[in-house]
Amino acid sequence: MGFKDMVKDKMFIAVLSIVIGIVLYIVIYTNYFIKIDPSKWYSHPQGIPPSSKYPFGTTLTGQNLADLVPTALKNSIVIGITTALTSTIIAITLAALVTIARKGVSALMIFIDTMCTIPPLPILIVMIFTWRDYITMPAIGLILSIFGWAWPSRALISTLSSLKERTFIYTSYLSGLPSYMIMFKDFMPFIMRYILVGFINLMLWAIGMETTISMFGAMKMETPTIGTTLYWALQYQAFLLGLWWWYLIPVLFLIALVLPLYMIGIKIDEYLTS
Repeated sequence: MGFKDMVKDKMFIAVLSIVIGIVLYIVIYTNYFIKIDPSKWYSHPQGIPPSSKYPFGTTLTGQNLADLVPTALKNSIVIGITTALTSTIIAITLAALVTIARKGVSALMIFIDTMCTIPPLPILIVMIFTWRDYITMPAIGLILSIFGWAWPSRALISTLSSLKERTFIYTSYLSGLPSYMIMFKDFMPFIMRYILVGFINLMLWAIGMETTISMFGAMKMETPTIGTTLYWALQYQAFLLGLWWWYLIPVLFLIALVLPLYMIGIKIDEYLTS
């Protein structure tokens, strides 16, 4: 099985279409249909349930959830993509250095293994809380990348170390092929699925981490994300007051994005294993 079989899979096409549809909806709606800044409080009536005028209802802070949730999800996606892209680049670079380099490998491996054992959540909470008044959404993604690369790098190192012992790799070395060419020509086809699946997993990890950190109140709370939306719902006792739309709609949007992404990762791993 390979890429051609994957694109013919109905389940893969369905979940990919869902993700693309959500992204297009977010981009188009937030850029062309929002007239009032969704982060501005008391710009709409408070605590209105879903209706024809407010399809997703409003919050007790006077925000329209039809505008707030797409904006929040867009910011969460920006954090996820930034983290995944940065962490993947770092992971590939370090894995390539460990595989190709002849000196300093032990020290680099100790550093990578140490980073894998450090619990990221408490450190990230302190870092983001300290700098939250000065950072943007991409900057939060970069901060998450400080810990995001460790496990993907370790997984790539294990795969590359196994491939390094293959006969065709020795043939490339003996033929005088430069190390960077060996990496792209011989190694890359075998690790591509790990990179793609790792990228998706990092996105999911970053979105989940942002939501968790926001629930602790450590994020930039005036900026809409899924986490900050749920934080304010908890602070205003939305569950006890019966404002189910305030917390349920953001969660449903989050599930609608995360679950298809997870399924895409499974399908990529399934079809590109061979």
